[in-house]
Amino acid sequence: MESMTGYGTAEGRVGKGRLFVEIKSINHRFNEINVKIPARMGVLEAHIRSRLTAVFPRGKVDVFFKEKEPLFGGVAVTIDVDIARQYQRLLRRMKQELGIDSDSKGQFLQIVGLDRVLRVEEAEGSYEKLWSQIGKLIDKAVSQVRQMRRREGAHIGRDQRKRLARLKALIVAIRRESERSLDSHLHRLRKKVATAAGTQVDEQRLAAEVSYLGGRQDIAEELLRLESHIKQYGGVMGESDQIGRKLDFLLQEMHREINTIGSKASDAKISQLVVDCKSELERLREQIQNVQ
Repeated sequence: MESMTGYGTAEGRVGKGRLFVEIKSINHRFNEINVKIPARMGVLEAHIRSRLTAVFPRGKVDVFFKEKEPLFGGVAVTIDVDIARQYQRLLRRMKQELGIDSDSKGQFLQIVGLDRVLRVEEAEGSYEKLWSQIGKLIDKAVSQVRQMRRREGAHIGRDQRKRLARLKALIVAIRRESERSLDSHLHRLRKKVATAAGTQVDEQRLAAEVSYLGGRQDIAEELLRLESHIKQYGGVMGESDQIGRKLDFLLQEMHREINTIGSKASDAKISQLVVDCKSELERLREQIQNVQ
């Protein structure tokens, strides 16, 4: 069993620089991959989505990339000579026309500003050619995420088995109370029929009442299906595939059976046991929302 909550990071040398990858996943009904990468790495988005969707078919996954060192080498600093000359000509003209006493080169740079004449450019290259290296970093981060998801999944699994055992015990109690309740109803019914008919019991009428009562209050079929669903649930928990949706379906069926039992059984003790069953089923359902 694997949960949908996990976190992982990876950092390593890619090309001429260093790349940092962070992946976070949380529970979500469907599959949602959010890729947050620098705009210049946009060409890799489809590759990243495809790789993550293959390993995280369910849940919300956020992946973040940061170039800690430029992947295509350092930056290149150049002087925009044409712009610098234009500024210089304008300043000379201002000096002549306005009589400004300014002739030092230091003042020129202060007035114009270095950022207007210097150009800082990062080296460019093909990110797709670096994909195999980037993919290995993603796999490393994914491995950490899955380890965390498996640890939490194992914890959920242990708690689920305890709740299934509790649910089985409640069903045994419901079956026992159902037999007691039916015997009690039959006893009261026999007395009622005997009183109405005098000292003799009208067996024909009693049989009709028993048949009616049995149809209304017999919960044997629902208990049988409930036990079958619980057995299947335990079996699915042992599978290594994506089991969240299967378990969710079985829980819906169990809810349906226990609701039917609650509506059929007109007995206070059985009603209380049904409430306890619903409580356990709801806790199981909440946990399954975080299972892949």
